[in-house]
Amino acid sequence: MVFQGIELRRIVEGEASLLVPSTSTVSPPSSPVFYNPRMEVSRDIAIGCLRAYHKMVGRDLKVIEPLTATGVRGIRYAKEVEGVSEVIIGDVNPLAAELAKRNVELNGLTGVVRVEKAEANQLLSTMAKPGSRYDVVDLDPFGSPAPYVEAALRALNSGGLLMLTATDAPPLCGVYPRVAERRYGGRSLRTEYCHELAVRLIMGFICREAGKLDLAIKPLLSYSLEHHFRVCVLIEVGASKSTFSFRYLGYVEHCPRCGHRFLKHGIATALEERCPLCGSRLLIGGPLWCGPIQDRMFVDQVLREVEASGFRHKRRESSLLSTIVEESQAPPLYYTVDSLSHRLRSREPPMTSIMEELRSSGFQVYRTHFHPKGLKTDAMINDLLSTIARLVKIGADDEGYQAYQHP
Repeated sequence: MVFQGIELRRIVEGEASLLVPSTSTVSPPSSPVFYNPRMEVSRDIAIGCLRAYHKMVGRDLKVIEPLTATGVRGIRYAKEVEGVSEVIIGDVNPLAAELAKRNVELNGLTGVVRVEKAEANQLLSTMAKPGSRYDVVDLDPFGSPAPYVEAALRALNSGGLLMLTATDAPPLCGVYPRVAERRYGGRSLRTEYCHELAVRLIMGFICREAGKLDLAIKPLLSYSLEHHFRVCVLIEVGASKSTFSFRYLGYVEHCPRCGHRFLKHGIATALEERCPLCGSRLLIGGPLWCGPIQDRMFVDQVLREVEASGFRHKRRESSLLSTIVEESQAPPLYYTVDSLSHRLRSREPPMTSIMEELRSSGFQVYRTHFHPKGLKTDAMINDLLSTIARLVKIGADDEGYQAYQHP
């Protein structure tokens, strides 16, 4: 099928039947209308989030998705989430808006889903006045969501849900820290745990944007998957609540020499200049969110929703969410086995052996979804390195052990 010069194909995702460009793997700058099949897992989890949120608030939901492209996300919300009474999807691209309308008609949702041809901030701004606000805003841009966050916050009811995607991983992961400073108002660091820092930078940015409007945030779910980051936060109205949220802002201090790292709460706090373990100069990242980034009860409910679904990627999604449930009670800032072993110039012992050894020494330790070889623990870097040294039987005369003792 050809639509305004675009070759289309018909696909099924979830319960939705959709017309998408045959060249859907081409990125947005090269494609008139973009559809990314690799984001199906993210969209499935978003369905689980909306189902969990609906059970939390116990009322019908009005949803707005202002960067819709083919309309897949908003259409799936209308078809697959009980209690969604109204969805507005929009796109500034006239071809995308027209194709989204066709997909709405194809799925029999004309009375539930409305398509608007409008720039995202302009569309969100029309929902900002009392009585016109929505319960859920989902930002799914190509690149950074930062330009749309303030308008999204203004369009939300008190107790509303903000979900957003960020695909600008290089700035958020420390490759282009100056770009992160411009977009998110915080410096990123290029470390082995940069994916968690990326999520914390995004949340810190949302918190500060919310603070301008006397709004507070409560993180419910966040994750890193393949090329993108996904954040889901509850928005609450009130100056005192907003002030309380700001207590979770702060900085990460990282020692590139010995690997020690820690979070320092307070957006206007005194920072350490030297590492307390080896005396080297510390690197500073942030400001960022230093508080919890998962709500265990919410994630557990999302997991149950996914497990009860018919999603074709259910096993992968359940595995991801199960790990997040486990790590929701873990200390912040993960370590990776490969980076620890590299510091000792040793082979990598099995992850399970390291975790068992740490637990037997009285430490907390959890896996993390952020990295396949990552673990979160309350052990210090020297405890981790000595644990690995014992497991691989490094002796006191070994070169790697000497380097660890005198970084």
